[in-house]
Amino acid sequence: MIVAVRFCALIALLAQLVAMPALAQTQERRVALVIGNSAYKNAPALPNTPNDARDTADALRKVGFEVVDGIDLDKRGMDAAVSRFARLAQDADAVMFYYAGHGFQFNGENFLVPVEAKIDDEVSVQYETVKLSEVTTALGFAKGVKIMVLDACRNNPFLAQLSKKSTTRSMSVGSGLAPIVKAQGMVTAYATQANDVAADGAGRNSPFTAALVQEIQQPGLEIATMFRRVQKAVYDSTGGKQTPELSLSLLGDFYLNREETDADIWKRLRSSDNVAEIKAFIQRFPTSFFAVDAKTRLDLIERRGLATGEREKLEQEFAAKEKALLDRVQQAEKDRSKAATDLAGRDAGKTADTERAVPKPGEVTPAKQADANERDRLAKELAKKEQELAALEAEKAKLSQEREEREKAVATRMNSGGVTELPAPQKPLLPAVPGTRPQRQEPREVKQPRVVLDRKSTGILTGGVEAAPEPRNTKRRPGGGGTVDCTDALMRAQLGDGGSVPKNCR
Repeated sequence: MIVAVRFCALIALLAQLVAMPALAQTQERRVALVIGNSAYKNAPALPNTPNDARDTADALRKVGFEVVDGIDLDKRGMDAAVSRFARLAQDADAVMFYYAGHGFQFNGENFLVPVEAKIDDEVSVQYETVKLSEVTTALGFAKGVKIMVLDACRNNPFLAQLSKKSTTRSMSVGSGLAPIVKAQGMVTAYATQANDVAADGAGRNSPFTAALVQEIQQPGLEIATMFRRVQKAVYDSTGGKQTPELSLSLLGDFYLNREETDADIWKRLRSSDNVAEIKAFIQRFPTSFFAVDAKTRLDLIERRGLATGEREKLEQEFAAKEKALLDRVQQAEKDRSKAATDLAGRDAGKTADTERAVPKPGEVTPAKQADANERDRLAKELAKKEQELAALEAEKAKLSQEREEREKAVATRMNSGGVTELPAPQKPLLPAVPGTRPQRQEPREVKQPRVVLDRKSTGILTGGVEAAPEPRNTKRRPGGGGTVDCTDALMRAQLGDGGSVPKNCR
């Protein structure tokens, strides 16, 4: 037994070891370098770049990037950040570089400006700045998609100074950044077109970064589509003064945000009754095409819940009423049975007395009168109990009608709110008369048997069909000649009204 357990444990361990490389291969590695320089000592400060860098770094972390970031870096700090990024980028599936700050082109090459850079001449350009080509080299260590985003095409603060101190005829200082040579698997996004100037923006972010962060948060956007949306947003927000530029050389699709789209989530939720998830969908995608459907679904569920609660309350209310009515019916039935038994016993006792001493015709004694009065009282008591049962029968019918009307009212409210549980039955078509359109047949009213209380039942209210009342205390005539009311015959004999008591009533 122990050997078997150890063998099974060994097999499980080997299976885990075999699966680990495959699992590692399925986990995509993403690395990003984000730099925002603002507090320049020898150039105009850029107030929005720290916000741009921080917001971009946060957005990239949310979509699975390991981010190396820095704010207001000098030359040494920028070199160290690029070096660290290059090491992390080795064999990564996706890498991205984002820079917000001053940048310029010099002799056709692009340079990024650290915060302490003092650029007086051609020599200082080479040793006081960071060449963009060094970042391109770091991106090249990755095996997958390489993305470079430059919100650095601001006004070149060194343009006039470098132009005055030109040492060679071939030196060229231009506005903005120069185009970058395309490379396989490379995506390059400029905040504005090459050789043009981008705005820093008056709000928290530059127009370009504000649009970029917004689009990164949208799941399911292929990167080319994402940057096209960024282009449109920047163009619209700047009144056409700034148009981002995209250079893309990918063989396949790439998604920065791999989360489910609103369509994917709604496809899963459209038949769900989970109110919390639907509310979360509406809050997360307030402008989604499916938000209207989600609100309709939520309203449907809430109305159905209210109707269900109202129906449960209705059931409880009428269950209590029906129980109280049942108790009254049972008590009334007991009282009626007792009255009938007392009257029958009284009649049986009087019959025996009559057989022993038949009074003379017309003779009425006080004892006989008392007996007659007692029988009348018992008969009236029985009739009263019969009336009580009839009243309870009417009350039961009224309660049943009230319940039906309340249920119809609930169903009407549900249907008016769009909650249709069952389709209404279609009326059949009458045979068409030649030359006329077929008409729908109106249903004929079918009379249902009146529901009454079943007096034979001792436990529940039953819905029997009312039958013709049977005469009480009757006997068949000898020879099959009909029936005779023994009670009336005995009463006439006791009161001396004449007539004899039939034999079958004795």
